[in-house]
Amino acid sequence: MTAIAIGLALLSAVSLAYGALLQHRGVSSLQASHGALRLRTLMRLLRSAPWILGLLTLGAGVVANVIALSLAPVMVVQPVGAVSLIISVGLGALHRGLAADARMIRAVVGCGAGVVGFVVASALIATSTPTTAPEATALTVIGLAGAGLGIVCMLTWRRPPQLVLITGAGILFAFCATNVHVVSSTLVTAGLSPAALAHLPWWNAGALAASGLVGSWFVQSAYASGPPEMVIAGLTVIDPIVAVLLGILVLGEAQNATAGSLVAMLLCGALACASVVTLSRYHPDAVAAERRRSALKHGAPPDGGAPRTPPTEEVSDPAHQ
Repeated sequence: MTAIAIGLALLSAVSLAYGALLQHRGVSSLQASHGALRLRTLMRLLRSAPWILGLLTLGAGVVANVIALSLAPVMVVQPVGAVSLIISVGLGALHRGLAADARMIRAVVGCGAGVVGFVVASALIATSTPTTAPEATALTVIGLAGAGLGIVCMLTWRRPPQLVLITGAGILFAFCATNVHVVSSTLVTAGLSPAALAHLPWWNAGALAASGLVGSWFVQSAYASGPPEMVIAGLTVIDPIVAVLLGILVLGEAQNATAGSLVAMLLCGALACASVVTLSRYHPDAVAAERRRSALKHGAPPDGGAPRTPPTEEVSDPAHQ
């Protein structure tokens, strides 16, 4: 079952890369402003063919990931998505003319190596046990609280940097993934009979829906604020790391962990996170997008010229009249 789950997670990673490319194209075609997208802009996306195609592609990946989460522990499934970053960079070079220099390539390799190391270390210690009621309740509270905090952030922070947006999206999708694991594993164990559905953890289903929707809002805003490769990098690193932390701290999936395995996970996670930050500093499109965001925030032209000042109204001098 673990091998099948990893295969489905790989299929989900491919869908994520292609879906991100298509949705970024759809958001970019609307010329949306940097920062949190508003409801009017989000509704316009429903008329964008590339965005809809990307949504369907992502939907197929989500289905594969949900099945994978029902067959294996969260700690095994979530980190596999790192493969999508390598695919995304290749698609960027093929379709968007992305020029990757040595520093950017090292950052991508660092992300991949860090997450792969994380997968190996977590797979060796992960154990799956039925979720208890207190664990399910804790995940519900975490998911709903994270969604609420995300809404407040998006409504009060006008132009957050793309790195903040992808970090928030990764955290929210980790909350979503752990609640998906609770709901899907319950369905696999109990089936779809009316009696089983009556005992389905509906609060966890609500928490996964809330964190998934708000996380998607973060992702679409991140597409408007920078390149899709950065979105993929953030999601494939931050999502699994947070999901694994929840697996350790809430679900008890690391009961057989040794000090050496935990240190290895810590080092690999640190490498992956540092590589995402490096990628945000040296990705050419991310650098250009951050300059535009900063210019809009401070009222300066994107080319680095003098700040724009509003025209002053001429006041007539009575002495010359």
